[in-house]
Amino acid sequence: MDIRKFKLLFILFLFSFAVSAAKMSPKSVRRSLKQEKKNLQSITKAIESIEKKLERSNQEVLKMTSGKSSLERDIFVLKKTLLTSLANLNLGKKEIRHLLTSIAVNTFEEDEGPASLLSRKILVRELKTKLKNYNEQIRITKKRQVRLNDIEREIKLFETKERMLLETIANLEESKRLQAQSYVETKKRYQSSLQKWQKIKVAKTKKKGSKKLRSQLGVFQPPLEKHTSMDFRKKGVTFLFNESQPVRAARSGKIVHIGSLSAYGNVVMLDHGNETFSVCLGDFKPRLKKGASVNKGQVLGYTPNKNGKLYFEVRRGDKAQPTIHLLDEGALAMSEKKKK
Repeated sequence: MDIRKFKLLFILFLFSFAVSAAKMSPKSVRRSLKQEKKNLQSITKAIESIEKKLERSNQEVLKMTSGKSSLERDIFVLKKTLLTSLANLNLGKKEIRHLLTSIAVNTFEEDEGPASLLSRKILVRELKTKLKNYNEQIRITKKRQVRLNDIEREIKLFETKERMLLETIANLEESKRLQAQSYVETKKRYQSSLQKWQKIKVAKTKKKGSKKLRSQLGVFQPPLEKHTSMDFRKKGVTFLFNESQPVRAARSGKIVHIGSLSAYGNVVMLDHGNETFSVCLGDFKPRLKKGASVNKGQVLGYTPNKNGKLYFEVRRGDKAQPTIHLLDEGALAMSEKKKK
């Protein structure tokens, strides 16, 4: 086969493969979403495990540093005491031995009377007692010297363990960095799969009677201009966000309730007439008061500058409606573009 024809066929194959990959089936998108979610959970567990090991290692280093400091203080005091003490004791012992030698020599050279002899004996006994005390103090001091050597060996052992721990901590930190990097990359893939799945899900859901519901209740603008992802079931839609932005009125109406729902966040309910209401609930701070009339797109409040959720629901009377059918598709598409 001609090499140019082979290259052309290969390029066509790659192009067809890329096109087929781009048009992933709902099952493959769902499978990819589940796998990336599982990967995220696995990476999160790995990071948590590393953080626990880091915490234990850091505590050991702190404990070791404290113990090492205590030993170093002991060494300083012992060295200072021992060097001075041992030198003084040996000097004192030497002086006493010199005195005893002098007394012994003088005994043979002098003719002493009984009183002088008794006095000399008493002096010798006192000197020998002092010599004995010096020997005892020298023995204790040498014992302390042994203890000093033991402490110095302990410090060297501490230093070895400390180096090993610091190396372990450095390795754990690097492992955590790599896991965090992997988490960010996996999160991007997960978000991409989630967006694809949501589009499939929205398209699939809206085939089931959207036109009829819209003709009865009308179309509502999404309350957020940007969102990282959204989730919906049979009723309301939850928008996830990661930055501060305005929460806007989905349609013109009147604020009939402002309050908070324990752990769910703040809530604003609008009456749009004909027993149709919309509810915004979640991480945002309302800026208007009950009774205020608002136009479509008017700011109701602001989300915090962090990750959060905003739940949006359309109600007819006391019944929640499948809100995903009623959202403006053009506005959602714009939200997707702004998010990117």
